Amino acid sequence: MSVFTRAGTTVLFVIGPFDATLEGVQFAVEIVIRLFAISLAIGLFGLTTDPRAFVFDLERRGLSPRFAFVAAATLEAVPAMVARAAVIQAAQRARGLDTEGSVRARLRGVMPLVGPVILSSLTEVEERTLALEVRAFGRPGRRHLLWSSPDRAAERVARWAMVVAFAALVLARLTGTFPAIP
Repeated sequence: MSVFTRAGTTVLFVIGPFDATLEGVQFAVEIVIRLFAISLAIGLFGLTTDPRAFVFDLERRGLSPRFAFVAAATLEAVPAMVARAAVIQAAQRARGLDTEGSVRARLRGVMPLVGPVILSSLTEVEERTLALEVRAFGRPGRRHLLWSSPDRAAERVARWAMVVAFAALVLARLTGTFPAIP
């Protein structure tokens, strides 16, 4: 969209009422690179971090159990939905639904999957809520965690090195020694 909507002086080509500018292309490339960097960081975090260990460590460091639960539910939601959709798709195939073949057949096969996936997600949320209530999740006071993640010396050194490097980058950017990223 930015290619056609960004104002600029160098027009590359015109399609109807829209003209693509060089400035629009540059802006679009910058946005795509930023989105790729963000997606790569989130994907790398998701692939290298055990959600339960992350949440327990957040609670151990003083984060509210409610926020920790929200973080855990967010991290586990997408893989759980993908697995649930695969099970439902296999069940629908066993009942004779055509989910392979042409694009039209695949699109027809999506609609019978949407309802059961959403309903089973809502059922799972209700079951989780009941399980949390039974375990006194909402009780006031500090919780006592029965599990703690081991923290090796190398991990502590790497973590503090990253904190120091981040602080140095922010300081360099604020003082002007590190150039701005366009």
